[in-house]
Amino acid sequence: MKTLTYTSTKDIHNLTWPEVEHDVGLYTPALRVFTDFKDASPRLIEPNVRAEVLVDIMKKEHVRMKIVVDSLNNFLGVVSLEDLSEEAFIKHIANGYVRDELLAIDLMRPKEDLLAVTYKSLSNSDIESLIVSQKSNHHQHLLVVDEETMSIRGLVSANDIVRQLQLNIDVATSTSFAKLNDVLEHEYANSKRIRVA
Repeated sequence: MKTLTYTSTKDIHNLTWPEVEHDVGLYTPALRVFTDFKDASPRLIEPNVRAEVLVDIMKKEHVRMKIVVDSLNNFLGVVSLEDLSEEAFIKHIANGYVRDELLAIDLMRPKEDLLAVTYKSLSNSDIESLIVSQKSNHHQHLLVVDEETMSIRGLVSANDIVRQLQLNIDVATSTSFAKLNDVLEHEYANSKRIRVA
């Protein structure tokens, strides 16, 4: 057993804070808002988890999206709280499903239906170009693919961009890239901060 050293906090006055980059702007490299799975583990879920249980899990974990993988960790798709909305449940029930029997795989967006940006492309882009290129994306997350390894390298979250840019958008609710683009187009149209058409 190792011995731990303890000390009084009487003379301690400061806290250690994470390094926050205050100079993030629209022309900052897009990699600054990228969650790299080499640094942060992806949030995973198996396809056979009951959908109602998954909603509770995600809310408890304060997570809005999980990557669906099989038992060998092969990528199958993604599922978000938007995909698990009450409307989605009702739609599936109307199609003959039983609510208690709905699984993650029934409500997820399969990989065949997803579009992702390449890591190489993202690394050559700025935040503004990323947002504008995603102006039709009504989802909160964008997957990033590493073409060299043919794997999901990470993701970009619209809410993370809102936080980094310190925009006046409530991140307590889900923010899509389309909404983010609309806010930037309307609120900053006269400021000439946006240079991409």
